Amino acid sequence: MSEASPPTRRTRKDEPGPAAALPPLPPTSAIDDDDPERLPTAQLEMAAFGDHLIPYVPPAPPTPPSLAPWALALAVVALVGSLITGWLLPLGVIGMIVAIVSLRRPHDGRRPAIWALALSSLAVTFSAGWLIWGFSQLAV
Repeated sequence: MSEASPPTRRTRKDEPGPAAALPPLPPTSAIDDDDPERLPTAQLEMAAFGDHLIPYVPPAPPTPPSLAPWALALAVVALVGSLITGWLLPLGVIGMIVAIVSLRRPHDGRRPAIWALALSSLAVTFSAGWLIWGFSQLAV
């Protein structure tokens, strides 16, 4: 058993290790030119800076809810009311205004807004007809 015992901490500390006997490594990139003592696997200080970072772009704000369904609901209620009486004329006008606003917004549905505008104008026409007929009957 002529195996040598492993070195202790003190002997390892006192004698130069195998790393000191190796020649210095040549630089492998432009980053290593600045610090010849840096190993090729060392952490780079440049990792937090540079063109590789993606700039922060805030998330897009959520789109507001569509007004087209509300305009269509107002138009339907105004149309049903205008078939019975003419006093829901303001509801038809409000439906027309909401439909026009919905048509001017880029993210709202165009088809329901067009239907709402058509039904609201029909409701306003029927309500105005009822009111004209009703006021003409009062004069008699």
